[in-house]
Amino acid sequence: MFSFKRELDFTGYSFIVPSVSVGNVPQLAVDAVIETLQLEPIGLLWSPALVPIVGAPAFGHTANDTMTTAAELYISQEKKLLVLQLRAPLVGPLRQAFLDELGDFVRDRKLSHVILLSSCFSYEKFDIRTGPFRYVANELYETQAPDAVHLKDDRWTKHTGGVIHGGGYASKLLDALTVRNVPAVVFFMYVSEGDNTAEGLMLARMLNAISGERMLASEQADFRWPSSWKHLFGTSHPRTLY
Repeated sequence: MFSFKRELDFTGYSFIVPSVSVGNVPQLAVDAVIETLQLEPIGLLWSPALVPIVGAPAFGHTANDTMTTAAELYISQEKKLLVLQLRAPLVGPLRQAFLDELGDFVRDRKLSHVILLSSCFSYEKFDIRTGPFRYVANELYETQAPDAVHLKDDRWTKHTGGVIHGGGYASKLLDALTVRNVPAVVFFMYVSEGDNTAEGLMLARMLNAISGERMLASEQADFRWPSSWKHLFGTSHPRTLY
């Protein structure tokens, strides 16, 4: 499934996985994490379940940046952090096989826990008294994961509404990891489609908070945009229109 540049031991690593969902907010958050931490590209993911894509390099922080593909794996050995970036949806009939294989990889490589990022249609948020962030964790995460203590925070609440509408495969992957006795949590945000770069940065900040500031300490600078974001939505509107 993975093709690595070199073989490493991932025992005890945290694994961040985005689900292709509303506004691509999880992918934007992962972009911000990779750019800010200047994570090292360590491998590619190959699967018939992924729609193949290719493009220009998404980041500019390594001298040997190559073209962007559908799925790439990044690492910080210092922080014991593994990050998967997906840039394509899954082919429906092959989705479950892909999730099962990814779950096997997490279990067999003995990763510590998995944080799944997702997003949900904003019109599905009925409780106006709470913020836009929610989580769903399996019992293993709540009782064994080192970051579980950070689930108790006023900035997010436990999701009790069942389906995460627009959340992609996040819930299915959580089920696959639970069956394999892997601590995992889905952390998501209610959003609307549009220019979602601001939401991507917000989700990255909250990901940092829910993981105990594993990525950026509170006194450090904020998450940064990768250079590729300037091409997402084109130029601003011409003022001569008004």
